[in-house]
Amino acid sequence: MPKDSEGKWGLEKAALKKIQLHFSFQAARNDQIQHDAIDYGIKPSDMIRKIVGLPFKKIQRPRIGLSIDDTDLKFLAEKYGLNPSDEAEIKRRVTEEVNLHWSRKE
Repeated sequence: MPKDSEGKWGLEKAALKKIQLHFSFQAARNDQIQHDAIDYGIKPSDMIRKIVGLPFKKIQRPRIGLSIDDTDLKFLAEKYGLNPSDEAEIKRRVTEEVNLHWSRKE
């Protein structure tokens, strides 16, 4: 069986070589970065990359992640009258509620 050192594992090796830098800006600057990132259709971290001249990619499929634990899942299931195992329907209901929240404001 041939070795696949650069194929299958090449991307993982490259990711391991990256370092994570964290920046602390004042609240007003953070707000500006986030606002400008939204205007450009990119993530705030990519806004920083753009400002300093590093390459970045536009968001292909914009989405927002939400971390929930079992307690949150049970709360949402009870709120919507669902079984906690019905995660797809809970996700659909959350999406619906968020959309309704903003449609009332428009």
